[in-house]
Amino acid sequence: MRTLTFFNHKGGVGKTTLTVNVADALADQGLRVLMIDADPQCNLTAFYLDEKKLDALLGESDDADGGTLWSAIKPVVDGKGGIKPVDAYKIKNGLYLCPGDVLLADYEEELPAAWTGSFARKGRDYDVMCALSAAAREMGQRYEVDLVIYDIGPNVGPLNRAILLDSDFFCTPVAADLFSLRALSTVGRAVARWITDWKTVRGLASAESRDKLLHGLPTYLGYVTSAYKVSSGRISTRPHDYWESKIAPRVKNRVVDVLRAVDPTTVPFPSNKLAAIKDFHSLAPQAQEYGLAIGKLRTHVNSGYNAQILEAATEFSGLATIIRKRMGI
Repeated sequence: MRTLTFFNHKGGVGKTTLTVNVADALADQGLRVLMIDADPQCNLTAFYLDEKKLDALLGESDDADGGTLWSAIKPVVDGKGGIKPVDAYKIKNGLYLCPGDVLLADYEEELPAAWTGSFARKGRDYDVMCALSAAAREMGQRYEVDLVIYDIGPNVGPLNRAILLDSDFFCTPVAADLFSLRALSTVGRAVARWITDWKTVRGLASAESRDKLLHGLPTYLGYVTSAYKVSSGRISTRPHDYWESKIAPRVKNRVVDVLRAVDPTTVPFPSNKLAAIKDFHSLAPQAQEYGLAIGKLRTHVNSGYNAQILEAATEFSGLATIIRKRMGI
């Protein structure tokens, strides 16, 4: 079982859209995939569950029979035991969802102290740092999945730090705008610092404890670009090639080279670009309305969209194939 995260601390770059559509395509290719909604905003969970079901789920998540990611890790965070197995939602054959929870924000508040305590080799803090990983991997093993995909929020906070250090692989979605480019610098520096610091934690830990800790060495698969958009009230006439000419060297300088300096094994691929995904405009909200991947909308929307739907299915299937090959599954 492998773990994958789409990570960029800039919002609006399509992390949840990529998670939904790539996971759907991978399931179509025969993999068993578990999506973990690890963003307290719960956008991935809201994509699949209607408001009534989501409200009931979140309203009961603090109870003993709660069914969210928070419900699974709460006993560890509260110091009252190990993780509590919760059930995943079956989206379709081979595709599952672990629901998120706004109360993951409470877990995030505990993580800075647990991070510090891990340097002091405190078992309780090890447990807190690894709680989400333990819950995700237990569920993944129970549902016999090939891949766990984490959906996370747009930040470089302590929750995302714990998730990235648990990820076997990560990809960087990059929107075609200046702010997304600037965010790449933070991505590279943050991940490199987390890897370095966690190596220290693992080095200080006993051999017995080390086997239970986050492995702390995510492999960089590459970046995915989205098409240029309207920005600052002006329509951009610059072609996508213009942005690609800016993105490629920025990824190399601010992500790849920074990670390679820390550990060359984190950047094993000679090519950094995975794909360029178009902006499918109104099809994205329609996909959420039906809880479907964009490429599965054909019988649900006006036939005038069929060409775009087919294009989306082809693009996401191609991206899924590249990701699968780079992960070796």
